[in-house]
Amino acid sequence: MKQIAFLLIFFLATKFSVAQDFQGLTMERLRPLDVLIQDALVNAPLINRLSKGQAQKEQEILLNRKAWTQHIALTGGYNYGNGVVADNLSSPTDTQAVFRTSTFASYSVGISLRLPISEFTTQKNKVKIHELAIEEMEYQKEDLRNVIAEEVIKRYNSLERALTTIKLQALKVESNEAAVQVTESYFKSGTADIDQYRMALDILTTSRIELEKTKSDAWYYKRTLEEIVGASILD
Repeated sequence: MKQIAFLLIFFLATKFSVAQDFQGLTMERLRPLDVLIQDALVNAPLINRLSKGQAQKEQEILLNRKAWTQHIALTGGYNYGNGVVADNLSSPTDTQAVFRTSTFASYSVGISLRLPISEFTTQKNKVKIHELAIEEMEYQKEDLRNVIAEEVIKRYNSLERALTTIKLQALKVESNEAAVQVTESYFKSGTADIDQYRMALDILTTSRIELEKTKSDAWYYKRTLEEIVGASILD
């Protein structure tokens, strides 16, 4: 009888545990799968890091394309002065030299480009290298998108199966609880022996353990899915 009393206390405690609120995690509250995939892609740290790397390479391309401007030189000049011009004036009787003084000013503006061919080729190669790096990063991002999407779908489906199994196992537990109550009444009236009662309790215990394990699996899928998505998966 002591063993039976212990089992009754154990199952009362287990029943209280099973009755804990699990309604918050249901398929009805799960956000749509396509929305979860989109959130996971937006919040993925590796994809964001690659995007920043691409932005950095694009800035380096702009700098390399402007690097040739350092070889441009502007020149200018201004001249000012006085000049003496001598003219010879001739007449029938003599020739005279006349000197005239004039002032003059001149301006000059020029531009020069000193760019070795090797420098031009080097800058062009640098731009090409950065462009290829950006393209490679885009391929990496696409691979990551596929992996993340597949992982979200995988864990979403696992969670969906777990929640469906929980509903079925909960019904099984209720059925086994009813069977224990009937067997207990038979045992008290003397129409069922201790082995029959213990068997009914064992069946109920097994079903409850399976239910709790599936609940634990469901919470695990929920937590890991939220880690990938980077946000709550519930509405």
